[in-house]
Amino acid sequence: MDAQSSGTLQSPSTFSGSSKTGSSRSGVSSAGDQDFTKDNAASPIDLECHIQAERITKILDGAVYKTKLALCLPNLVQEYRTLSSILSSQHMEDLVFIFEQYDNPLFSSSLLNMAAMEDIQSGDISLKNRLNPELGHLMYIMNSYPALRPIVEEMIQEMKIEYAEFGETRQQVSGLDYLLTLEHFRELMVRQMETTAAEELAAKFNTRKLEASNDNLLAKIKEYTETLKDENERFEETMKMKSAMIAKLEKELAMLNQEADVKLKKKILDSDRQMVLSTRAHIVKNEMLKEEEMESKENYENLLRTHLIDEKNQRARRFKVETQLLSWLQKYDLEMGDKQVDLDDYTEKYEDELHKCEELEEKLAEQDKEYIPLMAEREAEYHQEMTEKMNKFLLEHAARVIQNAWREVLANRAEKKRLKGKGKKGKKKT
Repeated sequence: MDAQSSGTLQSPSTFSGSSKTGSSRSGVSSAGDQDFTKDNAASPIDLECHIQAERITKILDGAVYKTKLALCLPNLVQEYRTLSSILSSQHMEDLVFIFEQYDNPLFSSSLLNMAAMEDIQSGDISLKNRLNPELGHLMYIMNSYPALRPIVEEMIQEMKIEYAEFGETRQQVSGLDYLLTLEHFRELMVRQMETTAAEELAAKFNTRKLEASNDNLLAKIKEYTETLKDENERFEETMKMKSAMIAKLEKELAMLNQEADVKLKKKILDSDRQMVLSTRAHIVKNEMLKEEEMESKENYENLLRTHLIDEKNQRARRFKVETQLLSWLQKYDLEMGDKQVDLDDYTEKYEDELHKCEELEEKLAEQDKEYIPLMAEREAEYHQEMTEKMNKFLLEHAARVIQNAWREVLANRAEKKRLKGKGKKGKKKT
């Protein structure tokens, strides 16, 4: 029993972390645990609630771990090397003995196994008849070794991942469903223990408000349902009237279709007559167009001859214009040769003036090298002078503020002493 209780207490209590988080939400510093030995730490009721919450959380953690251990037993019994490296030799012998009894209930001397032997002989070989009371001792041994906890947690995590991968197509696993439900129940219990009475009362008030709002909504839904029912009845009556109108219009449409068929046949006969007349007119027009084609060919040949003569005359005129243009170009070249000399003189004068401007710019740059540092030095001196004045003003202002504050402190102290003296005098008189 001591080993079992030690194994339970060694399990990490997640409520301790959650309680710290809850205390940090309520305004207590989360740097460390509360010191309940101080006078101003907490009331005895809060301390008792905290202790009871810790006990409940540890009990739930123990139940969750034992459930995980029970789910992992089929896999753990196959890890003989792992168990032998963690468990002691005496416990390993006990486990081997329990495994043999579990696999071979006929060799067990317990009363339950004797009943199981009778059931098996009668043909009942269900799993319930193979259970063994020593399985409780097996759970006790496994739970007394905290070193198995990481292995169990890893196996459970793999089971949860496989369970989640299948999604909606997965098969229901009763043990894993029970574990998930138990963990969810633990989270709900921790959350409920973290909830204060004020928060719970506020939740009840909100629930009542929601219930009142729900009642109003139900009344409105009932009203809207009745309105919708009336509208549906009116709609059905309207649909009946429209159906009768549609039937009437369908009859009229059938009559119109018959009249349209008669008119269409008449129209086809008329179009056939018009097509015959149009064909005859087309033949006559085609003969007239052929005669116009012959006349157009003769006119085209006459125009072609006239255009060839005009083209020959235009070529002659073009040759004359090109000859005159060449003569004008030769005259332009002679005149531009004389003016090129004047252009060279002007270009030379422009270059001389440009050289003089560049020399003046170099002199100005040399003067700027001396002028700019002087101006920068003057600006730095001005900035330093203004900074010193600003610092002096700030010091004087801070000194005045401190003096005023000190005067107010002295005045407050004197007022307190005066009031205290008056109070003592009044007590002496009474």
